[in-house]
Amino acid sequence: MLIAVLALLGVDLAVVVALATLVIGRRVWLKKQSGQFAGAIRVSSGDFDGLSPKWRHGSGRWVRDVLVWSKAPFMFRNELVPVDGILAEHLAPDGEVKRLGDSPVVIEFECNGAKIQVAAKAERRALVAGPLATAAPVAPSP
Repeated sequence: MLIAVLALLGVDLAVVVALATLVIGRRVWLKKQSGQFAGAIRVSSGDFDGLSPKWRHGSGRWVRDVLVWSKAPFMFRNELVPVDGILAEHLAPDGEVKRLGDSPVVIEFECNGAKIQVAAKAERRALVAGPLATAAPVAPSP
């Protein structure tokens, strides 16, 4: 059905296949990167260009003290988040973040005066914290 509609609009099937191949190839490449984790990100206070106060899913990885965030669904655009330190860490309350399993971990980072929260599956905590990781246990949310 979708292909028929695109054909009526004049979109060539080869263009659709090429775009799908490009998107899938980018996702596969990102998943093979060292230290990559899937999660969600938002700005909890302050202002940071390229990120919003709503949870947005994507893929993250660390390059020294910079979080490289690739935005879903296409993962073509990267946001570079230079992190100053970890402010807080807690388990997300039920329903706060979707599609990250039971009790995802939320880590709040300081970034040039803004507070950025990154959520991921609890078993990915060390990858989310990256070079700023500590052995501190995750506290349950209030």
